[in-house]
Amino acid sequence: MKKSSVLILIVSLIVLFSTSPAMAVDLYGFWSYWEQEEAEEGRWGAGIGLSFPIITEHLRLDARAYYFEKSILNDNAELRLIPLDLGLQVHILPDAMFDPYAIGGFSYIFAEADEIDADSDFGGYIGGGLQWAVPNSIVKIFGELAYRFHEVKANDIDDIDVSGITANIGIKLHF
Repeated sequence: MKKSSVLILIVSLIVLFSTSPAMAVDLYGFWSYWEQEEAEEGRWGAGIGLSFPIITEHLRLDARAYYFEKSILNDNAELRLIPLDLGLQVHILPDAMFDPYAIGGFSYIFAEADEIDADSDFGGYIGGGLQWAVPNSIVKIFGELAYRFHEVKANDIDDIDVSGITANIGIKLHF
C-alpha cells in the first residue's frame, strides 16, 4: 500500500512539473445548455472564457461568464441566471491532438426574477471535457459536461434548486 502511494505521488509530480516550451493563453467562446432541477425545461445560452497555465500546461486557471435565456420555474415565475465561474482545468495530455481534462471550481450566479425576489449567491461545478487541436493552427474545438451545484435564495418561496447538468461546445484560440 505504501509503495503504491509513493509511486502515485512521484508520477503526479512528474506530470505536474513537465512543462511545454511555451505556455499559452486560451481565449474561447461556446454554446451551452443547462438542464436545471426546478425549471420546466433546460435553457440554451452562450459564454466566453479565458484560461492560462499555472506552473505547467497541465494545470490552468479558468474564468468564464455565461448568459442563459430566462428559465420558467414550476410556478410559472421567470428567472434569469448569469453564472460567473472561477476554477481549474487539469489537462491529461495538453500537447496531444486529443486532450481529455477535468474542470471544477466556484460560481457566482447573478439571479433576477420578474415575479419573485431572488438573491444572487455562490455555488460550484465539477466535470470534464475533451479538446481537439486542429493541426497546424491555433484553433482547438472542445466539448464539456459539468454538474452545477446551486440554489437561488428566494424571499417569497422556498429556495430554488438550479443544480443540474451543463453541456458546452465551442472553439478555443490557443495563443
